[in-house]
Amino acid sequence: MSDERHAIREAAAEDLGDVLALLDSAGLPREGVAEHLAGFLVARDAAGRLVGCVGLERHGALGLLRSAAVAPGLQGSGLGTRLVSELLERAGGAGVREVLLLTTTARDFFVRRFGFAEARREEYDLRLARSPEWNLPRCSTAVLLRLELGGPPAWLTPGGPAA
Repeated sequence: MSDERHAIREAAAEDLGDVLALLDSAGLPREGVAEHLAGFLVARDAAGRLVGCVGLERHGALGLLRSAAVAPGLQGSGLGTRLVSELLERAGGAGVREVLLLTTTARDFFVRRFGFAEARREEYDLRLARSPEWNLPRCSTAVLLRLELGGPPAWLTPGGPAA
C-alpha cells in the first residue's frame, strides 16, 4: 500500500535504527522491537525518511499490535490509519484471529476507527507471558484493547467504526 508521498512496506533489518529513533521521539518503548522487527511495517517519504511504523508481536493466533508511531508533522494525515489498516489486513491473512494493544493515549482512535473494545488484562497474562512489551512496568497501567479478526474488516464495512 502506498501513495505518492509515503510508501508502506515490511520492515527490514536496515530499518531498525530509524524505527527505534521514531519510537524514542514518540515516547514509546523499544524493548522487543528488534526481536519482532519481522512483524513491523514502515512508511517512508519520497526522500527515504522514515515517517511511520507499526508492529505486531505474533503469539500463535493472537497478535499484540505495538509501536504505532507517525512523525509529528504527519500526525492527523491518515498515515497512522493506513499503517494500522495494512497491518490488520496482513495479520488476518496470516491467521491471526485476535489482536490486542496497550495504550495510554490512543484509546479513542482505536475504538472509533477500528472497532477495538476494552478487555481485561488478566485474561491474557499467560498467553502473553513471553511478550517484551506486555511485561514492561510502564505498560502495566495501560488500557488493553481487543479486536477480533475474521470476516470483513469493521473499519471498511459500511456503518462500521470509521463511518
